[in-house]
Amino acid sequence: MQHFSDEKNQAGMRVLFMVAQMLVLSVVYIIVYTSFIATGYVIKEYDMSQMMVVPVLFVMVAFPVLLYRYRQMFNAGKMLGAFMWMMATASLAIVLLYVYVAQLMVW
Repeated sequence: MQHFSDEKNQAGMRVLFMVAQMLVLSVVYIIVYTSFIATGYVIKEYDMSQMMVVPVLFVMVAFPVLLYRYRQMFNAGKMLGAFMWMMATASLAIVLLYVYVAQLMVW
């Protein structure tokens, strides 16, 4: 009879969670990049202030910090909660950036 080690399972789950975090970070940063391009276009085309880039910069800086906090939560044993928070903040960041860029185009 073979004995399974919980430590190996947890190490595997940590690796899977880190891979998921990298994928989510790349998707969010793709949206951040397109938001930078769109915001730069709006600033140039309509002679707006350079401060219009601040919300995009905020997402670019704050999202990796949140991912780090979720990794700490995951390592503390709250695995499902960390995954749910990661996916929820990623979708919220994407939607809010989309709404922000769409609002810029209306002005």
